[in-house]
Amino acid sequence: MRQQDTPPHQLPSFGRYLNKVFDFRSAVAALTDSRRDPDISPTAVFLAAFPAFVFRLPSFQQLEAELTQPALQRWIGAGRAFSDDVLRYSLAGFHLEGLERMLTDVNRTLKRNKVFDADRVQARMVAALDGIEVLSSYSRHCDACLERRVTVRKAGVKVEQIQYYHRAGGCQISNGPVKTFLALEWLQPGEGEDTAALRLLRKLPDQYGSRFFDILLLDALYAQAPVFKLAEELGWQMVVSLKQNHRELYQSAVRLFAHRPADCQLTERRGGKSYQIQLWDTEGLPFSVDYPQPVRVVRSEESLTQNHYRRGELTPETTEHEWLWITTLDPKAFPAPLVRKLGHDRWKQENNGWNDLTQNWAFKHGFLHACRHRPPAGLKNTEGEAMPTIGTGDFVDRDTPAASLVVNRGLAAVSLILLLAFTLSTAFIHCHSKLFRRYRMTTLEVAHQLRRAVAKLPPNIRAPDSPAEPQAA
Repeated sequence: MRQQDTPPHQLPSFGRYLNKVFDFRSAVAALTDSRRDPDISPTAVFLAAFPAFVFRLPSFQQLEAELTQPALQRWIGAGRAFSDDVLRYSLAGFHLEGLERMLTDVNRTLKRNKVFDADRVQARMVAALDGIEVLSSYSRHCDACLERRVTVRKAGVKVEQIQYYHRAGGCQISNGPVKTFLALEWLQPGEGEDTAALRLLRKLPDQYGSRFFDILLLDALYAQAPVFKLAEELGWQMVVSLKQNHRELYQSAVRLFAHRPADCQLTERRGGKSYQIQLWDTEGLPFSVDYPQPVRVVRSEESLTQNHYRRGELTPETTEHEWLWITTLDPKAFPAPLVRKLGHDRWKQENNGWNDLTQNWAFKHGFLHACRHRPPAGLKNTEGEAMPTIGTGDFVDRDTPAASLVVNRGLAAVSLILLLAFTLSTAFIHCHSKLFRRYRMTTLEVAHQLRRAVAKLPPNIRAPDSPAEPQAA
């Protein structure tokens, strides 16, 4: 009954918040795509795709049905309803510079408004970098797809088949209520995830400045000399998982820790789980031949006890875990327990970032492959340069000349719009909504309330013209 009496969130209040804090409408008005004199403007296309993610719609087909509502058409500034083909055609040639600039400006505004100050670690901001596979298919692919051979079973016989997929790396802020992404970088055919990650890290200072965050959390895949050299140049401190892929340093640390007792022991209880922890901490180990600078290594042996149901009875079970981290943090300011906490905080990106986007925001849904159509070439981008052309692909009519098509940016454009919706709606909920804090509703319920609010917007009723005065005889 209390939930029924809760006042719902309204779409106008959401729009007013975006315009007041982020100057949303002005930024959207500057977006462009590769079409010539379109009937539906790029601004309207963005404002159609943006609420689709805010409302958690499952597909562009569902959005097409929603666009029949006159109230939503007025909100996005479209004079009529339009199909999902218009969305795909526009997004395939969307200029990414405007979307990236919007995401950068939004994140800068959030930091200026001290949204990230909560959960700082020793007054430092923390970011995490990790990769994710977005889409995979055995038949559907585009020119930017990665390829791999996968063994599958057909009619009881194992055969090798080419699988097409997309993979991206993303850098996300880990502290504060809004776990925003700073940028995405897509893997290109023939390159590894470490190459794309290094390219992403190099462009972050140009977008945000080198001191937008202070500590970077990385997986063992990125424990490479170029990453450490770049972090040292930019002044970033790092906590990197250490595994056997970095064999020499791993074995040296394990041999060193095996001949001495733990430096400290502690017990931790969290979420019905009990941890018995032993920590080792050492400095001065050379990282590699390419980067012989001494690094600090922290090792954690953890006994995790938690209850499981076995044969209808609640039984405690204990499992053993071992973790090692490389870090450049000062041991006086960041003792081993704090380094361990930061090392485990990297999983926040999995839970509050990639996992949340996948489970609740349809990040891996097929509509992200918005690349069936490509606009004609011969156009110029915002800098006045000619748009590059590419050859035909499986999504284009074979009779279409290769020189008449532009590079397909559909997947990257839709992903950036999704990240903007993710960041702005989360900021609205956690930083502005009193209803969310007072009634403890879920973010999914807020999305449903905003969607239902569209049908409750007042109709655009035009006042009747005044009657003409009778003419004198």
